[in-house]
Amino acid sequence: MLALGALVAGLLAMRAAAPFVAPPPSVRVAPVATVTAPAPRPVPLAEATGTSLYLGGDDGLLRVDVDRRSVRRVPLPGGAAGPDNGLVGRDGVVVAVRGGMAYATAGRPGRPAVPLGPASYALASARPGRVWLVEETGDPHRWSRVREVALGRTGALVEGALGGAAARGTLPLGRRPVAGAPGGLLVHVAGAVGGLAIWNPRTGRLERRLAARTPLTVVAARGQAVAWVERSALHLGDLATGRDQMVPPPPGTDGFAAPGVFSPDGRTLAAVTSVGFSTRPALALVDTARASAVRVAGSDGALSDRCSPCLAWSPAGDWVFFSRIGPGFGIGAYRLGQPQAVTVPVDVLSSFPPSFATTRPE
Repeated sequence: MLALGALVAGLLAMRAAAPFVAPPPSVRVAPVATVTAPAPRPVPLAEATGTSLYLGGDDGLLRVDVDRRSVRRVPLPGGAAGPDNGLVGRDGVVVAVRGGMAYATAGRPGRPAVPLGPASYALASARPGRVWLVEETGDPHRWSRVREVALGRTGALVEGALGGAAARGTLPLGRRPVAGAPGGLLVHVAGAVGGLAIWNPRTGRLERRLAARTPLTVVAARGQAVAWVERSALHLGDLATGRDQMVPPPPGTDGFAAPGVFSPDGRTLAAVTSVGFSTRPALALVDTARASAVRVAGSDGALSDRCSPCLAWSPAGDWVFFSRIGPGFGIGAYRLGQPQAVTVPVDVLSSFPPSFATTRPE
């Protein structure tokens, strides 16, 4: 009873003192309601682009007529299956590699792609209308069997018809072909004195080197210009002089993830920034003459992995198309000079981001 009486007395005393210790009404803080701003949704594409987009996903080869918003499957001979090993677009013909075989298609409705021969992946040649087919044999001394093939308008082989003999040869393990270049193939040479060098198919020798320290899997090239990423630093190199320079990352980014693709005129490089502590990857455009980059607004979620290449320019060079994620998988598009990127309103089901290539509509 004594304890209960003391407790009651204490409560009464606290109630009596409350007016003297409580903050006045003028400084009391009202509860703040937590308001979460909805994530901005990409703006749908509303302009004509003059582009047909090829996607090499895990569900086959698809052709997207961007302006008509239609998706059509491109039949492969025998229902060829296998992982997407990249796409190469050359003068209206697209080369896809599936299940150890290269196929070429010119997008004719109902016509299957044309087999070109064994290949692990393909690279665009520096000569018009040609591609390099690279077949990895498993033999360390002849690891890459390479041959340059010429393509007709329908995608069929027309060896020797475009001027100049087709080139071929083998490269040992440690010299990986990464791009076509004037005079042959640009290869990444492993080892302490490695880097990038041009392999001359006539002599079998390496010429004109560019220093590159880390293992490189993705290299962009056009003419004498080369771009690659070391860790998160983007390099622009010149095969004619052997010099290279680093491109500062755009403000608000943490570097680059992939060099991307040069524009048809070579003046702009479309690249993808890397994932940062508080930043998402995005599309970046690099002025190759000034070695300066800007981040494209509205391109958050741009992808740079599991696809080769992960973006592509329109044939006219005024649009860039890229893979994007969040939420779900989609296709992003950006027109040069516009304030932000948009999304292509088509449904493409794929477990992994597909490779990209473009042609003109039929």
